[in-house]
Amino acid sequence: MLGRKWTVDEKINIVLEGMMPSANISEVCRQHGVAQSLYYRWREAFLSGGRAGLQSGPSTREQELEKELQEARAKIGELTMQVDVLRKKSNWGRK
Repeated sequence: MLGRKWTVDEKINIVLEGMMPSANISEVCRQHGVAQSLYYRWREAFLSGGRAGLQSGPSTREQELEKELQEARAKIGELTMQVDVLRKKSNWGRK
């Protein structure tokens, strides 16, 4: 039997409900038909995402993209110089 597909908003609401000071995790899970182990996985994912959002500085992905951009700009500059050299050579004897 396949389990139910939960939307992101449903997961967030369930996790936040379970994080309320007076919440009983067993009761929250029972009310929503969620296994406690699944609730704790969602909560850990939610908190990990929150940690990532609060980190200072660019993310690893942003750093990778910045490096790729710098490499692409360097390559474009190199190719532009090669085109200029070839144009000058091709016009060398025309004047």
